[in-house]
Amino acid sequence: MRRILFFVFLFTVVSSRLAAQDTIVLNGQPKWKQSLDIADKSLFFEETSDKPLTFTEAKRQVFGPFKTEYRQEKFSSRPLIIQWHKFIISNTSLTDTVDLRVDVGAHYFSRLYNNKQLIGVGGAFQANVPLINQFGLPIKILPHSTVTYWARNEDRKEQLMNAGIYLKTPYLSANDAAVGNYLSRYLFLLLAVLTGCLLFIGIYALYQYYLYRDTSFIFYIGYTFAALLASLFWIDIRLQLMFFPTLVRDIIFSCYLFLIPVLYTLFIGSMLKLPVHFKKTWIAVKVLLTIAVLQIVIEFLQVHWGWFMFNPNYYSLVLSLLPIIIMHLILLALTALSKDPVKWFLFGGLLSLLLLWCIPITGIFGLVPSRNTELFLILVFVPGFLILGLTIEAICFSFALSYRAKLVLTEKNALQKTYALQLESALDKKIRELQIQNNISEAQKIKQVQTEFEQKIAETEMTALRAQMNPHFIFNCLNSIKLYTLENDSQTASEYLTIFSQLIRLVLENSQSEKVTLQKELETLRLYIELEAMRFKNKVRYEINVDPAIDQQYTDIPPLLLQPYVENAIWHGLMHKKEGGNIKIAVTQPSEHLLHIEIMDDGVGRELAAAYKSKSATRQKSFGLKMTSERIDIINQLYEMKADVTITDMKDSMNNATGTKVTIQIPV
Repeated sequence: MRRILFFVFLFTVVSSRLAAQDTIVLNGQPKWKQSLDIADKSLFFEETSDKPLTFTEAKRQVFGPFKTEYRQEKFSSRPLIIQWHKFIISNTSLTDTVDLRVDVGAHYFSRLYNNKQLIGVGGAFQANVPLINQFGLPIKILPHSTVTYWARNEDRKEQLMNAGIYLKTPYLSANDAAVGNYLSRYLFLLLAVLTGCLLFIGIYALYQYYLYRDTSFIFYIGYTFAALLASLFWIDIRLQLMFFPTLVRDIIFSCYLFLIPVLYTLFIGSMLKLPVHFKKTWIAVKVLLTIAVLQIVIEFLQVHWGWFMFNPNYYSLVLSLLPIIIMHLILLALTALSKDPVKWFLFGGLLSLLLLWCIPITGIFGLVPSRNTELFLILVFVPGFLILGLTIEAICFSFALSYRAKLVLTEKNALQKTYALQLESALDKKIRELQIQNNISEAQKIKQVQTEFEQKIAETEMTALRAQMNPHFIFNCLNSIKLYTLENDSQTASEYLTIFSQLIRLVLENSQSEKVTLQKELETLRLYIELEAMRFKNKVRYEINVDPAIDQQYTDIPPLLLQPYVENAIWHGLMHKKEGGNIKIAVTQPSEHLLHIEIMDDGVGRELAAAYKSKSATRQKSFGLKMTSERIDIINQLYEMKADVTITDMKDSMNNATGTKVTIQIPV
């Protein structure tokens, strides 16, 4: 009885092995018109250990029939899936060598071995693959020989296991690849358009960051370029264009599902200030972001090296998208609750992305008839919906950034306008106060004696003169501020407005005093020159030198005495030179009671300035020499001093004008 059972068992084993190891017999190079399915003539083995087997170890394993259940399309929950096919080909021809291609389907990596060694590599994620290997792994069977082959397929991260295996002639292999690429042309066009949009948006984000230096743009730039790389990655995988080396492919493949949500979560949080307005809820978002970053690291280790630090049975749990889904739901809720006007752009972009992600999961496109192959290939390409969602989201985010920039600009313009109105109101108020004071002074003068009356007349005239400021200068300054604001040059407008307000304040303060310190007078003069230099794009350069022996805080002079001469130097000397020029102001004290001031410019000189002035259709109103002379006379009369002004035309050895020098002698 035992012998009978032994022979029955031996017969069963030998029969099954012989049936599973049918040899594929060819008589020279075949002329097939379609691929040959060799699934029934190949043996199958799937690794279940955590550590991949070497080729030598795999050959010693027990291969079984390639059952129908193994050929069904399915997803695996294992982090690393390795399958082996074993088949034998015999060439009975005595003269012809057989040249074929082995098509094992789309896998992460594919390897083909003969009895001795590795003879071919391929796969969607295999970089630097020879062109011939992209159409199938090549094999050659010499005349009158039999060769055993082992095909190794490796997949990772729940890749679809397509377990078919075919033999093709070189022509059939190339033809199938060409037909596949041709049918994918609309899919490629769609992916190329979306990739171009992401590239344009990324460049736009870089430019916006260059203009505004806003932290939000850093996250937006990272998000758009991560989405761009994901789009290029799937174009590369789908069409086997070999853009990226293996390491780069693994990095993109490991990161994009987790990194992109992390980046646009940080972007939305920064835009809407969610960490400030929703502190407690944002703590939960931080925890989920941390989990996503850890998942990126674990995923990369598994994808690149095939190493999973936990039990493989928990792979789907550890790298579950549940934390990302929860984070999206929280982010949607916080975005809707935000009070920022740009929230709906962000909400719309995020919702569009989630909807496009969810549509393929429903499997609705599997019900679409495949009458139009090009359209069907687009609908069943799941990553295409992801890239489309990322593009729509990026566009919505760019709208949000543009709208926020508009709000900021509107707010700045309103503030500038309000500040300008306040400044004009303050100027009007001061002018009215001066007019009231002048009227009171004039009423008091009528009751005084003739000598006092004349003295008060002179004092009133002097007050009016020192209170004057060229109205064109004030309005030009205000127009310059308005221009910088319209040009969105807020920094220059703010700087200009600051200097202008300081100058007006000093002028108004000094106009109330009969005399001011030399320090205040020079400070007023410096502010005036800086404003003119800013207005005329730094065509005006100046230098103020004061003798260190002079105590500027205790040396008094009449206010606004020097400004008219500097104004004449700028408008009638330097402005007629294309490159502008220099003004030098030197203050010395040759004696205890005499102040010596020189104002020198390297302009065109008084003669040429007069010629330009006569040709001009309109003439710039400024403190002319006549008014200045009258003011000196009033100062001498009012303060009983002998101030003196001398104007000298400077010329070179060729008698050419090199500028003008104004010398002022003021008793102190």
